[in-house]
This record gives sequence, C-alpha cells and structure tokens, in this order.
Amino acid sequence: MQEEHHEEEGEGVEESDTKICDLPDEVLQLILSSLSTKDAFRTSILSKRWVGLWKEISKIELEEGGHEKREQFLDFVRRLLQVFDCSNLKKFFLSCEVGEDAPQINQWLHGFINPIEIEEFKLDLKGIEEPLVFPDHLFTCAALTKFQLCMNHIFQIPSPVHFVGLKNLILENIIFPDSSTRQPFFYGCPCLEELALLNCSWVNVKSVWIPSPLLQKLIIQEGARDYYDDDDNTLDDDEDDVGGRISNFCNIVINGNNLKSFSYDGDFKNVYSLYGSALVIDAVVKVQEREWWDEGRYIDVGYSVFSFLKGLSNVEKLHICGVALLV
Repeated sequence: MQEEHHEEEGEGVEESDTKICDLPDEVLQLILSSLSTKDAFRTSILSKRWVGLWKEISKIELEEGGHEKREQFLDFVRRLLQVFDCSNLKKFFLSCEVGEDAPQINQWLHGFINPIEIEEFKLDLKGIEEPLVFPDHLFTCAALTKFQLCMNHIFQIPSPVHFVGLKNLILENIIFPDSSTRQPFFYGCPCLEELALLNCSWVNVKSVWIPSPLLQKLIIQEGARDYYDDDDNTLDDDEDDVGGRISNFCNIVINGNNLKSFSYDGDFKNVYSLYGSALVIDAVVKVQEREWWDEGRYIDVGYSVFSFLKGLSNVEKLHICGVALLV
C-alpha cells in the first residue's frame, strides 16, 4: 500500500537488497530456535548457507506423534543426537511413550543434557516399564531455572542434588520411593519460587520437609489416583478403600516465609502443614468428596481444612468450595 501511495505521488521506491540469509548466524539461530525442531531441521535444504545453522540452536522440542509414527520418531531422534551440537542447548523438551525403549531414552537424556548451559528441562514420559536412569549431572545443573517432570513411575534421584538456580519445579504423577531420597532433593532446591505437586504418590514416604524460604507460589493437586504396589507400581484393586490407603499417609511440611499464593485441590490423602504462610494473600481450598467416606473420614478432612484456614491469617482472596465448608 505504501508502494502504491508513493507511485501515485510520483516518488520512486528504493528496493532493499537485504535478505534474511544476510543476517548474522546468532540472529538466524535465534529465529530457528523459535521453530519446532523438525521445521528448524528442514531449513538445512534451503542453501549451503543454512546447512549447519540448525545444529547450534538453543532449543530442542521432541514430541512423539501417533503410534504408527513411532519408528520414524525414534529414528529422527537417533540421527538428531548424532549430528546436533548440544554445547549451546538451553531448553530441552521431550514427550513420548517409553515402553520397551527405556535404554534408548536413557541414552537421549545423557546425550542432550548439557550441565553447563541447560536452563529449562521438561519431560512428559508415558508407558514406563522399567526405571529410567537420569544422568547425575542433570541434578547439578547450575543454570537450570525450570524443571518439569511428568511420569507415572518411581522417581529415582541420584545424590547429590544441587539445583542452586532452580526457580520453577513441577512434579506430576511421579512416585516417591522413600523418605531417604526425598529430603536431599528438596534441600537441594534453595531458590524455588514456584512449586507444583500434581497427583504425586507418597505411599512409601512417612514424612518430608520442604524448606523453601523464597517460595511464592504453591500448587497441590491430589486426584482420584490411588496408591501403588511396591512390586509392580500398579494399583492394587483388591485393597480396601477405607483400610490401608488412608492409614498410609505422608506428613508433608512446607516452610515458605514468602509464600503469597496457595492452592489445594484434592481429598487429603496426605497431611499437609504450612509454616511461615502469614504472607499468603491469594488462596484456594477445594475438597474432592469420595463416596466411601465415613463420619470419621469427614472429621479428619475437616481438621485438615481447618488447619489450612487457620494458617491463612492475612488472606485477601479466598476461594473455598462447598464440600470444604461441609467437612
């Protein structure tokens, strides 16, 4: 439109000779990092100028498609790992079915994770049949600021854990094996500002202390998911609902002197205690009622809700559901 306007006024339009391929490598790699990994890879066919640019992008995002494309996905990641330069990798996201390919997934984790540069790390793993072996250097990444792990399996954590820069931690569907490994993990995250514990299983953990002096936002969700057997990590259908499951709870203590936002949504399978929560100004307390609850269970849940509310002395915004009021 501007060109037509200038022509109508009799003004000449000077065309620019600048092309995208004339931009510096650093700028082009930043552009490619905003694309999907496959699209960034495809740019290598444009010209000789583009052949190696994608190999030094700062983000890798791998998401498996349908089951019919699994072999194609596995082959793509294998070839990618062979030619990609991981020294500049800052963000790594992987979402896939593990199945019988746990050794190969372990190889990917060891190959892609650069302990010096990695800043964001997200895993969404399904269908895990045998334990994954996370590389030890993952848990000592000084630059890591965001860690998100979703997997319906035991979370084996090596020692030591030094997430000195970690600010955002999301753990979803994972199974904590025992108390001895949980304590060092949370003690190794001194700079946490946001923490989400979503449908995690603490069946083998009696108590855990989460010291987070800088924590500002806490989200806890406990869905209909129940506890798992130690032997095969599967739900024991023969276990009595009211019997073993409720008695095998975990005492979870969160110490956050700077906590400002808190949200709980679940049926109080575990006992949560908030210390240093006087600064919370925005809180949500939702209770998911179960058909098998008896009078004693209502009293226990009511006590948990009351404990939460008693600790929110300065709350300005409070969302509380009807069931929570009932109990």
